[in-house]
Amino acid sequence: MAIGLEGHFGTPDLAYMRASIDTLASTKLPIWLTELDVQSSPNQAAYLEQILREAHAHPAVNGIVIWAAWRPEGCYRMCLTDNNFKNLPTGDVVDKLIQEWGGRGGLVVGTTDADGFFETSLFHGDYEVSSISHPAATNSSLSQRFKVASTDNLQQRTLHVQISA
Repeated sequence: MAIGLEGHFGTPDLAYMRASIDTLASTKLPIWLTELDVQSSPNQAAYLEQILREAHAHPAVNGIVIWAAWRPEGCYRMCLTDNNFKNLPTGDVVDKLIQEWGGRGGLVVGTTDADGFFETSLFHGDYEVSSISHPAATNSSLSQRFKVASTDNLQQRTLHVQISA
């Protein structure tokens, strides 16, 4: 069981959106934002980004389905590409956020600070920590696989690693 919310937006009211999701989250059911689209306007891409960020950040939201079907006659409300399948500004927003959010996990690479600490924020997904090294050490690095899961309704986790020189 889950709650599906159709998401057809004009100018978004993010406070109202957040309060509505908060109210529905009290059921403890997973929430999906479905049929997400934004009415055509000069601010369409900016509004889409605001809405996607708000939905993605909410711990009760388990998924987002975008309503953006291409058809030869043009878009109904929102398209991600033009007729030559080149990204429109809305498509650029989606690509940027997928890249920023890491899709479904990914590879974590980094260098610790001088005290051997490395910190990064991670979203749900499977990760491989590879090549986190200490700048003063020649042979100290970490390699590990792990999964970030939503056991306590938090959507983002922080990875803390300490490597001694």
